[in-house]
Amino acid sequence: MVEEKVALVTGASRGIGRTVARGLALDGFRLALVAQSLESLRSVAAEIAELDSNSDSQPLLFPIDITEHDSVHKVVAEIDKLWGRIDLFFNNAGVWSEGTLDLPIDEFERILSVNFKAAFYFLQAVVPIMKRQGFGQIVNLVCITAKSAEPSWGVYSASKYGLFGLTEAIYQSLAKDGIKVTAICPSWVDTNMAIEAATPYQPQEMLQKEDILNTIRWLLKMSPSAAIKEVVIDCTSTLKLKSPT
Repeated sequence: MVEEKVALVTGASRGIGRTVARGLALDGFRLALVAQSLESLRSVAAEIAELDSNSDSQPLLFPIDITEHDSVHKVVAEIDKLWGRIDLFFNNAGVWSEGTLDLPIDEFERILSVNFKAAFYFLQAVVPIMKRQGFGQIVNLVCITAKSAEPSWGVYSASKYGLFGLTEAIYQSLAKDGIKVTAICPSWVDTNMAIEAATPYQPQEMLQKEDILNTIRWLLKMSPSAAIKEVVIDCTSTLKLKSPT
């Protein structure tokens, strides 16, 4: 019997994380889902159960504050104890806020803690398991602002620059261990966060959440010798605005 692969997904209760969790369940992954709200995680689990009523494998649900180092390490240790492997880590959790030097210090700390520090905590815990296995795929959801900062989103952009830099470093250092690391850098995605950020685009003009899911599926289909450091995904609406008139 082939052992089921295991995926750990953060920010799994809504938006991109929810869509990816559902898709990975359909692809046969056992899921460990992390978010703040247990109620929201149970809702995702119920959706997954409806998608595949024949599966005996229920997702592990972890309602935690991902900015707490000890909580993160306990979650990963429990996954390792129960399932003994992590094949895919999708680091998706993130928050947005407008502001640069005018941002209040507590909001500055919140953005860095969720978007950068929490990812570091998870990577510290997950990577040793993948090294022991001799394989694994890490996907960090970054943002196109990590390639070109948005002036009015200075702190958010900086948090994503930091995550991209960390991704690039471990992309190189973990290759010898059979671990692949990829940054996905999307433009506007049709999510609640895009609405909070006052997107100028209609839902159909933006990237769809399924585009991120399909990018992950594409990465997982690559041969063992193929490594993809970054995937930049623009929505065609932004490209049209940049085109010369």
